[in-house]
Amino acid sequence: MGSRFEGLDEPDIELHELKIVVVGCGGGGCNSIHRLNSIGLDAAMTLAINTDQRSLKATDCPNRLLLGPEFTKGLGTGGRPDIGQECALNAAPMLSKVFKDADLTFIITGLGGGTGTGASPVVADIARRSGSMVISVATTPFSFEGSTRRNIAIKGLKRLREASNSLLVIDNDHMLHMVENLPVDQGLAVIDQLISELIKGVVDILTAPSLINLDFADLRTVMEEGGVSTILYGENADPDAVVRDALNNPLLDVDIRGGTGALVHITGGSNLTLKRANRIIASITKILDEGANVKFGVRVDEEMQDTIRMIAIVTGISELHGDLAPPISSGDDLGKVLGKFGP
Repeated sequence: MGSRFEGLDEPDIELHELKIVVVGCGGGGCNSIHRLNSIGLDAAMTLAINTDQRSLKATDCPNRLLLGPEFTKGLGTGGRPDIGQECALNAAPMLSKVFKDADLTFIITGLGGGTGTGASPVVADIARRSGSMVISVATTPFSFEGSTRRNIAIKGLKRLREASNSLLVIDNDHMLHMVENLPVDQGLAVIDQLISELIKGVVDILTAPSLINLDFADLRTVMEEGGVSTILYGENADPDAVVRDALNNPLLDVDIRGGTGALVHITGGSNLTLKRANRIIASITKILDEGANVKFGVRVDEEMQDTIRMIAIVTGISELHGDLAPPISSGDDLGKVLGKFGP
């Protein structure tokens, strides 16, 4: 007697290829794109956009877009966000083509100036209207840059939050304390490195094969939990230290206790055991809400040797701290990037 399944054919389904776009807006965003391309990001398209032609040409990126040459003549906005916004609006048809069929878009920007502050909310809005999930990463001005730039940043932060599914904020003042004894160029490079490694890590989670995979559907499910969101990053040989370093990082301005969703990915060498991986995941889970929706993935990478890396996206957090945090209402996604990159 033949099998009851005899004659059934496996359906021929063309797998969806995830389209990820990473956009750097303005001088700060383009610096991060430059760094991101230098470390390599094959699984995503990178785009640098700026009103400053000289700065744009110096950016290592295969795709570059000069905004508003008819307004600025390639000289920048003079620190005026209204001009940056108008330049981005004029480029909307071209940007819509970039974001066509995009599943996930990262927008990197520095707030407080003209192009980054004015253009990034427009770019985020165009990406979302095109059907993409948008995660924005923004840096805020140093205190020594003055109250004018800080006030501009606060207003830009509010607009960018409203245009994004999730907004991750890096306070440059916090970074300053970590790199204050480094030369200026090295100190600023640490900020770009943090952003680049963070985005590359999330892209790799979604696109590179793992022993236990996480995919875009998992990310979307976690992001739908709403509330404040944050990304945790830790690297150490000791599983307990991985979590401790991430939670105690000086950039942490958000309390993840009671979070309602988390996507946790662990990468380690050949000596990474299920017991060590479980220890990390359990340490994060016990801090979250009892009914939290937790998804996890594990990858073995021989190059990691004895080091363990954890990246966790936590959502549904109720509190946000910091003087640059705009008012939070139900369903808002706002958080602070956290990473282990210091001198």
